[in-house]
Amino acid sequence: MDYTSIFGELTQSVQARIDAASRHGKQIFDRAIYPQYLDWDTPTVGLNFEELIGEYKITVAAATIGDNSKEPELNTEGISTIKQKVLNHAISRPLTVNEYRTILGLLDSKRLSNRQMRQELVNILWGSVEEVVNSVQSKIDMIFLSCLSNGGVFTFDGNTNPEGGVQGLIDFNQPSDNILTASTPWTENNINLVDPFEDLSEMLDKADETVSVSKLLISPAKLSYIMRAPKMRQAVLGSDHSSSPLTLSALNTFMESNDLPVFEKIRRKCRVPNSTGLSVFSPWVNGNIVAVPAGKIGVIKNAYCNNELRPEPGVSYSNYGRIRISEWGVGESQGMNGAEYTKAESLSLPVITAFKGIFTLKTEPGQ
Repeated sequence: MDYTSIFGELTQSVQARIDAASRHGKQIFDRAIYPQYLDWDTPTVGLNFEELIGEYKITVAAATIGDNSKEPELNTEGISTIKQKVLNHAISRPLTVNEYRTILGLLDSKRLSNRQMRQELVNILWGSVEEVVNSVQSKIDMIFLSCLSNGGVFTFDGNTNPEGGVQGLIDFNQPSDNILTASTPWTENNINLVDPFEDLSEMLDKADETVSVSKLLISPAKLSYIMRAPKMRQAVLGSDHSSSPLTLSALNTFMESNDLPVFEKIRRKCRVPNSTGLSVFSPWVNGNIVAVPAGKIGVIKNAYCNNELRPEPGVSYSNYGRIRISEWGVGESQGMNGAEYTKAESLSLPVITAFKGIFTLKTEPGQ
């Protein structure tokens, strides 16, 4: 193969490292949350979005970019666009001038052995791959966690997709009967009045009519609130020790001893570009607690990327699950200055199929 990248045959090391990690069950990229709850569906050549909407009763209101539009190019962060009739999460990252000069210096070095030079080049190459793959995974997590904690709704707007040109929403239509509201808002002013165990028991009693709940997914801030609430401390620790601090371990031990689901904190921050640089977006709705059954609760519908159906000569390809990684170089023959690119792309949509067995407790007004 004629490699256009300055890394040459080393670009093939990407798939080898991914395969080796997979065989040994190792985590090599950012620890995304969606793989715990979703399986990748079998890829299709064509993913007809209208059929997908009908099959899963999804409500969609969103614009699309043009058929010939190219994914935006960013130095370090990922974005998502809607392309044709499927969601296209894509980012390409060029090497910086300093990185490029470092590589040229390594290639010209007389002091390094071939093995040392190869390892240094692989480290630089792998750093670019990690950035773009993590960006795509972050976007999938953003959609999945937002939908899961927001009654099935994800909104494309200036906060979640500022450079994608897409406005609108996707609604997986969680049954309204599965969404409960706390009898007293869980605010700081009400912390001495709120009875978290009573509110949670009401939700779990309702869920028990439909499904066996495995976990209560919750934000760190809301979990902290529960552990500080006097009535919850009294329920777990008893009246004699209700003034003692309540730990997550003690809380979950109490839940398990009463044949109740345990709490699991959802910690996920996604960085998105804005007009001044980067902002941090928390996909989990802070005030909502979500009860989920054991096992997977949905699938990620996906289609083959264009370069899987028609690979281009001179480009090195690899796959991390259904995330497609491309690496190539450009130069004077294309009428451009020399540059190296790494791209990650996924034509996919996380679909939560188990919403009939998922229950939400809204603890704050307006959420």
